[in-house]
Amino acid sequence: MNKKIIISKNQLGIIVEHLNEVTLRAGTVNKITTDLNMNYEPQTVTKRKGGEYFEDAGFRIKADDSLTDGKSLLRYLSMKYDDVGDEFLKQVIRDWSDDAIEDGMLTTKVSVEE
Repeated sequence: MNKKIIISKNQLGIIVEHLNEVTLRAGTVNKITTDLNMNYEPQTVTKRKGGEYFEDAGFRIKADDSLTDGKSLLRYLSMKYDDVGDEFLKQVIRDWSDDAIEDGMLTTKVSVEE
């Protein structure tokens, strides 16, 4: 049995806007994670600070096996993807390193512009 839903132009506009935003966000996430998978690998880095050792998240650059930290990776991605906000990139990096991205969806809803 087919059912019909009647909506107003305003409701249609809201639905279309939401779908466009979700599609844009998923496409952007997929593009960035593809770039990250090709060029980087998450690593745990031990750092010494104040006479104590701390484990911190780091990233191995596949091209030359050097290590970089999250701030440097964020700065690089901010320059490469200048149309995307820093908070969005931070969430992509965090979810990518935790292997939590599925179907282009992040664990936290963050706008592409943030």
